[in-house]
Amino acid sequence: MTHPEDDNTEYELVSKSEMKREMHRWQALGERLLTLRPDQLVTIPITERLAQALEESKRVTQREARRRHLQLIGKLMRDNDVDAIREAIDRLDPSSDIYKRDLQQAEAWRERLIRDDSAESVWFETYPDTDRQPFRSLVRAARKEQPDDPAAPIRGGKNSKRLLRWVKETLAEK
Repeated sequence: MTHPEDDNTEYELVSKSEMKREMHRWQALGERLLTLRPDQLVTIPITERLAQALEESKRVTQREARRRHLQLIGKLMRDNDVDAIREAIDRLDPSSDIYKRDLQQAEAWRERLIRDDSAESVWFETYPDTDRQPFRSLVRAARKEQPDDPAAPIRGGKNSKRLLRWVKETLAEK
């Protein structure tokens, strides 16, 4: 006969208050999910049940029903990778550090591609799935929009903006 004292399993004791705080954090994250557009929500790694609950929340309008529905969303968040969801939301939020870092990286690539001829070969080595022909023509068109002075800042013309969008999308895929 074994005794519970003989068991070497360690249990982490969590207070009821801490469990409530965690549940409120999950509910707040669920509320952030509700603010996303459908095309943005597709990029978030969530379970099918949570996606259905988020879709159903559009029909729930009464105050108390909405509060209970948010509790349900918080409960469903337990079955998801909360850290991955939070990071994916931060990538879409312009006020987050992750978004700013990604944007700076994309702008650095764009500037490098416009100013340096050898940067294209580095880009194709790093991202071999890039469609070369349209990418090269876009880089050429963006270079034509720039001033002759190499020390001048990058001008944000139509093609330069399209190049930045292409670079951002490619970086987001990796």
